[in-house]
Amino acid sequence: MPPTPPAPPASWECHLHLTNDPRAPRIARHTVRTALLNYACAPETADTAELLTSELVANAVQHSEGPVAVRLRTRGGVIRVGVMDNHPELPDPLPCTMDEPFGRGLFLVEAMATTWGRYSMADSKVVWFELN
Repeated sequence: MPPTPPAPPASWECHLHLTNDPRAPRIARHTVRTALLNYACAPETADTAELLTSELVANAVQHSEGPVAVRLRTRGGVIRVGVMDNHPELPDPLPCTMDEPFGRGLFLVEAMATTWGRYSMADSKVVWFELN
């Protein structure tokens, strides 16, 4: 019988630094999904984190000019993803319907995350979400 793999640590974090490039959302999706599945996260939770991360990174690429940073953290069973860019204006979810081609990113985050938020710093902002 193969040895039982060790239990995942109670908390850990991963940082990803991306250039402002149209490929950044795809890279962030892949990285977050791989990290969470290796952490022994439920596939459905990894799916949701992957989608929401992709939306936030796509927004950052579209609305900023500099690099984008993603921070993935787990602590006590809570997954938190934060996306930082160099555009300090805080975004607000726009009312939209699911058939609109754009503008659904924060709408999805608000609908699917356990909680989410945003804050600005001197010359940047972070938009984050949590999943339980």
